[in-house]
Amino acid sequence: MAEPALDDLPAAAPQAPIEPFPPTFYYANGIELFERLAHYGMYVGLALYLTNVVHYDDIAVGGLLGNFRLVGSLAPVPCGAIADRITFKRSLIIAFCLYATGYLGLFAYPSQVVAPFSLLFLAVGGGFMKPVITGTVVRTSPPGRQVEGFAVFYRMVNSGSVVGKSLAYLVRVLVALRYVMITSVIASLAALGLAVFGYTEPKRAGAASDVAPGNPAKASLGEPDKPGFVDTLKGYGDALSNLRFSLFLVLFAGFYFMSEQFYMTFPKYVTRHIDAKAPLEIITLINPALIAIGQGFVSRRMKRFHPLTTMVLGVLIASLSMLVMGAVPTLVGACLSGGIYACAEMTFSPRFYEYIASFAPRGKSGMYMGLAFVPAAIGAWIGGQVSGRMIARYLPANGPRSPFTVWTTYAGLGLGCAMLMLAYRYFALRKPAGVA
Repeated sequence: MAEPALDDLPAAAPQAPIEPFPPTFYYANGIELFERLAHYGMYVGLALYLTNVVHYDDIAVGGLLGNFRLVGSLAPVPCGAIADRITFKRSLIIAFCLYATGYLGLFAYPSQVVAPFSLLFLAVGGGFMKPVITGTVVRTSPPGRQVEGFAVFYRMVNSGSVVGKSLAYLVRVLVALRYVMITSVIASLAALGLAVFGYTEPKRAGAASDVAPGNPAKASLGEPDKPGFVDTLKGYGDALSNLRFSLFLVLFAGFYFMSEQFYMTFPKYVTRHIDAKAPLEIITLINPALIAIGQGFVSRRMKRFHPLTTMVLGVLIASLSMLVMGAVPTLVGACLSGGIYACAEMTFSPRFYEYIASFAPRGKSGMYMGLAFVPAAIGAWIGGQVSGRMIARYLPANGPRSPFTVWTTYAGLGLGCAMLMLAYRYFALRKPAGVA
């Protein structure tokens, strides 16, 4: 049988071109980069700023930081609902006007009257910005490229952290701590410029997404059938009526209590007890650097264990990090502690979101995922109240200090949390009577 001529063979079907990301996707990620630069540059030294520049005492600083983080964690719920109704673009403009005003207020009027209002502006600004950016990533990612879109988004988050903290260190050392706020003002104005002149309102997604507003990790704003604010609150109430779910959220706040101490206690510990000129901003970069390198490896190794098991392990590793910080009161010990905590985060965080989703009835995972902020809010608020008192008593600016007492207290609280989590794991995984 004769071979067919090449000209007679059917032509191969052309491969569909990969749909590119639209310009708004890149503008949104640029906005995220500037926002994280401004936030991390400010937050890593905020405890020092409120003490040394605004002249709050240690207890007042702790309370203010705890309240700031609490409001910042809760704000995306109402602000996300508002953003759906006034458009994403207007929400971003509001957010960065609030950001710029808040940072400028901290710089220009570093008084105990103005500072709380400035921090409130920053917290509410974040409430508008966070769900809008993640919602934009969802709306603008081409079909089949949403995972890639969020990968770009998380790179911007980490890049902003690195650049912001590095700039904050240079400004603090070469100019003055107060002028770190100016870098945050400039970054916020740059983001505002992108929002006004570059960002365009993305179209609403054609298919509904099963994710609720207010969740920084998986928020999806813009599905046509999104519930109203009152309906969202009712849904959250129904989710929290699940006692096992509510207990999980409260118990696992201990992890976030410890993580906040790298911002609430660590700056004063290092500059008061170790070295006033220590590069504390650079030391805190160890954490994101190790996570970027090792998260994939740790996730693969932990995948075969139950989520509760890996989360308990993560809290135990975090407690070890606190213990090392107090037992080795040097810059080497601080770096080692930060590295150990990175291992804790790599172990804990991925399974945390997975386990929260497991509580949700079919079609309600978004409502449950929207409550992922609760442990962070509780842990940060309690962390602020506890850290202020511990610093005032055991890490005063003048007089004898006992950093070992501070960090072992945090480690002990973490260990207690892990024990309660083990008890929770035992009852949560126990099969009902009569079940094989």
